[in-house]
Amino acid sequence: VNVPAGINNGQQIRLSGKGGRGINGGPNGDLYVEIIVDPHPDFRRDGNDIHLDIPLSFVDCALGCTIDVPTVYGEVSVKIPEGTQPNEVLKIRDRGVQDLRTKKPGDEFIHIKVTTPTKLSKAQRALLEEFRSQTSKGDGSYDKWKSKFKA
Repeated sequence: VNVPAGINNGQQIRLSGKGGRGINGGPNGDLYVEIIVDPHPDFRRDGNDIHLDIPLSFVDCALGCTIDVPTVYGEVSVKIPEGTQPNEVLKIRDRGVQDLRTKKPGDEFIHIKVTTPTKLSKAQRALLEEFRSQTSKGDGSYDKWKSKFKA
């Protein structure tokens, strides 16, 4: 059975004349093969688009970086812009699943998941404390948000 690229879970392939024998010597019927696609542990499919969660450190998101992102067709380099926020979604054009009819590929969407370290060395802690001390009081995100609430 030739399974075409881009076929989705639950779709069927018809094989003409490969089914059961016809009644009273008639021609063979058709055989329908239903495709069951195992889910990938990381890639999620939505139509012809692919979604992928990418864990990045808060330092990489704050400063920006270039990373190699896996796609269904191999890796591609993606520039993560400076100041990228948690749960931000970046699009990689034409790196999704190929459409069965038009052969045009969908897109890949990478969802940025910011990771915060749970253990810091003394040097890392000192650097972060210094950074926090250089942020003027009332200039932080929480302080701006909290200032909207007056009791």
